[in-house]
Order: sequence, then C-alpha cells, then structure tokens
Amino acid sequence: MTGRSILKSAGMVTILLFLSRLLGFARESAIAYRYGASVEADAYFLAASIPLILFMVFNDAVKTAFIPVYGEFHQKEESNAFALTVYVVLVIILVIVTALMMIFTPQLMQLFAWGYEGRQFDLTVRLVRIMLPGLMFMGLSGLSGGILNLKKNFFIPAIVAFPHNLVIIFTAIFLGTHFGIYALAWATLLGFALQFFVQVPAVAAHGVFKPQKLLWRHPGLKKMAVLLPPVILGGAAVELKSIIDKSFATLLPEGSISALNYANKIYLLPNGILIVALLTVLYPALVEFWAQKKVKEFKNALRQGVGILIVLVFPMMVGLIVLRVPIVRFIFERNAFTAFDTANTAYALAFYALGLLPLGIMLLFNRAFFALKDTITPMLFTLVTMVINIILNWLLMRPLAHGGLALGTALSNLVGAVGMGILVWKRIGAFGGRRLLDTFWKAAVASLVMGAVVYLGAPFLQGGSFLLQAFELGVIITVGAGIYFVMAYLLKIKELDAALALLRRYFNR
Repeated sequence: MTGRSILKSAGMVTILLFLSRLLGFARESAIAYRYGASVEADAYFLAASIPLILFMVFNDAVKTAFIPVYGEFHQKEESNAFALTVYVVLVIILVIVTALMMIFTPQLMQLFAWGYEGRQFDLTVRLVRIMLPGLMFMGLSGLSGGILNLKKNFFIPAIVAFPHNLVIIFTAIFLGTHFGIYALAWATLLGFALQFFVQVPAVAAHGVFKPQKLLWRHPGLKKMAVLLPPVILGGAAVELKSIIDKSFATLLPEGSISALNYANKIYLLPNGILIVALLTVLYPALVEFWAQKKVKEFKNALRQGVGILIVLVFPMMVGLIVLRVPIVRFIFERNAFTAFDTANTAYALAFYALGLLPLGIMLLFNRAFFALKDTITPMLFTLVTMVINIILNWLLMRPLAHGGLALGTALSNLVGAVGMGILVWKRIGAFGGRRLLDTFWKAAVASLVMGAVVYLGAPFLQGGSFLLQAFELGVIITVGAGIYFVMAYLLKIKELDAALALLRRYFNR
C-alpha cells in the first residue's frame, strides 16, 4: 500500500469508527441514565471487564498472529482451506477455555474482586457467567476481521460494534427497569455474538466457508502456534491494566469502579477512533513492506504513523484535561447520574488523559514488532509495564483515591512507549527520531497554547439543555482546534500535511 492509499483507507475507517464510538457513548449514556454509579453498575462493569478484556485479547491476538501468516498464503489456492482450518481450531480452543472459566468463575473473580463479598460478589459471579460464552464469538470476530483486512475490506470489520451498541442501548432504556442489571448482561452477550455474525457474509463471499478439506498439517498452523501465545500474553497484559484498576477500586468507596469505567470510555475515544483506524490500515502495510524486504519503506511508514499520532493526539490529550468536567457532564449527567458522579468521573479522566498519546505510540511500536514476526519482545516488555502499573496503583491509590489508579495507568503507558521505541530503534535502526522529536516539541507548544485559550473559555460552559451543551462544547472545541492548527502551521510541523490529509478525507466523506 502506498502512503496515499494508507491515508485513504485510514480516513474511511476513521469515519466508521467515529460513528461507532458515538454510538458507544450513547450506549454508556444509556447505562449511566438507567443505573448511574450504583452498586449494580459497579458489579456489571467489573463483570463485563472479564469478557471484554478477553475479547480485546483474543480479537487482537488472533488478528495480529493470523495476518502475517495468512499474508503468505492468501493469494494461493489453499488459502481458503487454511483459513477454514484456523476457524475450526479456534472454535475448539475457545469452547474449552470458556467451559473451564464458567466452572471456575468464583475462583477467577476472587483474583479481581478483592473488596467484594456477600451479595455483591455473588451478583458479579452470576453476571460473568452470563457473558462468558461470548468469548467464542470474540475470537471468531477477530479472525474474520483479519481475513477481511488482508482482502482490503476495512468497511465490515469497522462496523461490527454498531449492532452490539444498539442492542445494549435498547435494553438499558426499555428493559432495564423491569429486568434489572441481568438484562444488560444478556444484551452484552448477544452483542458479542452479533460482532461475529455481521462479518460472516463478507467472509463467505471469498469462499472461506465452502465445504473443503481441512489442512491439519499446514505449515501456517505451526507458525501461528508460535506467534499466537506471546501475542495473547502480551495483549492480556495490556488489557489487564483496565481490570487491575477496577480490582483496586473494589477497595475504594461505592461508585469508584463506575467513575473509572466512564472516564476510561472517554479517554479511549481518540484511541478507538483515530489510533485504531491508523493501526488497522498501517499494520498490513508494515507486514507487506517487511516481507518484501523494503526496509526504507517500512521505516518511513512507521515514522509517518508516529508523527500523525503526535500531531493529532497531543491536542486531544490536552483538550480532555482542560474540558474534562463539561465533557463528562454533557455525555453522562442525567437521571441516575448526578453532579457528584460527574465530579468523580472528571477527576479520573484528568489522570487517564495523560496516557493517551503514549498509549497510541506504544500500540504502534507493538505492531511494528508483530510485523517483524517478533511477538516475544513486546510480550515481555508489556508484562514489565503491567507490573509497573500494579506498583504505581498501590502507591498512588492512597493519596489520590481512584485518580491514583488512573494516573498509574497513564505513567505505565509512558514507560511502555519510551521503552518500546528504544527496542524498535535497536532492532531496525534509526527511523527518523530527530524529526519526530522536532514534531513532538512543536506539537506540545501548539497544544499548550490551545489549552490556555480553551481554559479561559471553559468557565463560560455552565451546562443547561443537551443541545445547549452540545453547541457550547462544539464552539469551544472548534476554536481550540483552529488555534492549534494555526500554531502548528506557524511552527512548520513536518507531519502536519499528512495529518491534515487524513482529516480532509474524513470531512470530505
């Protein structure tokens, strides 16, 4: 893929992910509207973390390990038979894992729900058991997305969350009153299943599901068997940071888990839209460049990816910190979600936001290693950052409460980004570090100027109706973005053209 085609595809995926994340916020708003930051909401968010984390781990790991291997065979005659064999093997593995976790759910939850006991612990166990069967659909969804991405179909994998979100929104608003938190758990399970089934027709169109002989001894299976375990462990370490925060929060007052969850959803919005879109398109390109021994193109693509992240994510990070209260109030504060809940959530958001840019850069460096078919290095380093995260949580929880848990995650992301960057540099050599450093300090200056202006305007955002809040936030965000891009232009940030090209494709579509 050329740089232009990368930007074009990333622009399309960004639009779809943006719409998906908007629907995701509607989902979280519906949950907040019906359940607020209650004991039931805390139990649901902790219970949902188990299958959701497994979803992210298996979905991403299967896709990450499958793409480099399948990329060697997807244009050959046996490609469909190989893909179907992987489906069958994956189903067998996931059924076994799910069955074991269903049996040992109480013991599993004792590892995470440290401060829960009695009714709250039992409720959390029951909710986990309802949602765990969704694990099989999660893994199959990741495999389907990997196949479609290699076929240059980025559209279908980018819309899988739409039906998932719609089911939960409908359930929370119309069924939550009568069936309580259990209705939400069943809706979550159905949503997981839909994420796979919505991709089935597109995968079937490539002939993957037609009757054919399974290739149990295909060399690609052995390669995946080598690549997959480290990716799963590394991905689990990344995603476990979220549940680690919630586990520590079980030791804090009621509502702490909900506040962390709602803040986490806002903080990850840019990651779920821009960062994921860029990684989705850039990763197959990195795989192709390295497989074809185009080292210069590999380095250029990696540098351009990091540069775009810096230019576009830095101002978002500053904006989230400055506008944390009006953003939380606009998205969540209604019905069962009170002004007190807004203050608690905004407090956590300020700390989480500090780790936004490091998170994106760390994930991109992970993909660079995966493209090199090195899954051991990112796995080991991610485990190190998870241990750092646990230590920081323990140290910061006491003085900063749930804000300390968010700050621990942000600081561990920073360690991950810097450490992985050094390891990539040692592996492939220089890939434009001086240019990226120049981009970083200029983006920092432009973002701080923008932040100062937005900070002066923030006190004028006094709330009111939903439409009024939307209008006020829209105006101040637009003004802030304008100031940032003017400053970036004046400072002559080199990656600005590529970043603007991505945004132009977004707005043109």
